[in-house]
Amino acid sequence: MLEIIEKIKREKGVDNYYGKPILQEQEGSDLISQLFDPDKPLMVARMGNVELLCISNYLKRKENNKVKYKESVKFTMLNNAGFFPSTDKMLDRFSEEFIEHLANVDVMGVWFNKNEDCICHKYCESAKLVRLRCIEPYYHIRPWSAKLKGKKVLVIHPFQETIENQYKNKRENIFDNQEILPLFHLETIKAVQSNANSKTIFRNWFQAYQYMCDEILKKDFEIAIIGAGAYGLPLASYIKKLGKKAIHIGGATQILFGIKGKRWDNHEVISKLYNQYWVRPSESETPQGYQAVEDGCYW
Repeated sequence: MLEIIEKIKREKGVDNYYGKPILQEQEGSDLISQLFDPDKPLMVARMGNVELLCISNYLKRKENNKVKYKESVKFTMLNNAGFFPSTDKMLDRFSEEFIEHLANVDVMGVWFNKNEDCICHKYCESAKLVRLRCIEPYYHIRPWSAKLKGKKVLVIHPFQETIENQYKNKRENIFDNQEILPLFHLETIKAVQSNANSKTIFRNWFQAYQYMCDEILKKDFEIAIIGAGAYGLPLASYIKKLGKKAIHIGGATQILFGIKGKRWDNHEVISKLYNQYWVRPSESETPQGYQAVEDGCYW
């Protein structure tokens, strides 16, 4: 409860980090739209709170090698973000690589979590800052996603089957504003689902990450939209290095395709977007331990 109160205090009235302005709502969405126009690579991202806590813990370890990772960090990295195995050594490697990926961010969606400002300042200072909602196009009259029209779009997400079905069969009925989800050529990759105690064929997170990088190379696309737990930001960085564009929306990616989740069932804005064409993730996309992830927030 104390952390929630502190976050509210930080967010209230905050319009800059380290003197750099944080663009609000439509202004931030418009910035992303503008960056689509040049034929240049682009990385729009956000830091999940779980990953942010891990990076913060790592930086304390760098200052004092006697510091260990908190058990809460180890658990949420495994259970919520899908990182495995969550040993100190592996979390160090993840944190080091994650920090390297931050340097590639062009636009960072911020949501006022503890240490977010410090980490942005130190590791992606050149990035433009926008409020997190700016990355989610259904909040805006002029959604940046209108720029997807006619493009080759790759979506990387665990709910591959439902995303394909929703887009193919219900695209025009999901939102009243047709610019939110325009007509484009859809490609998908099923993101490795290693959260909620899900079993995978991979020895560790890094092997699973490399597998997805290899799958990306097989796809013909111009822009990627990503929601893939702890894989998301690193995958967006990889795609930018390929000379393409990546928008790491994170957990809310499913909303763009009219897929309900418990997190949004009572949301003041998103729940009102629900209609008869919205669905839940399929049974095959629902891991056995799904309720352990924030009370089943994505299902």
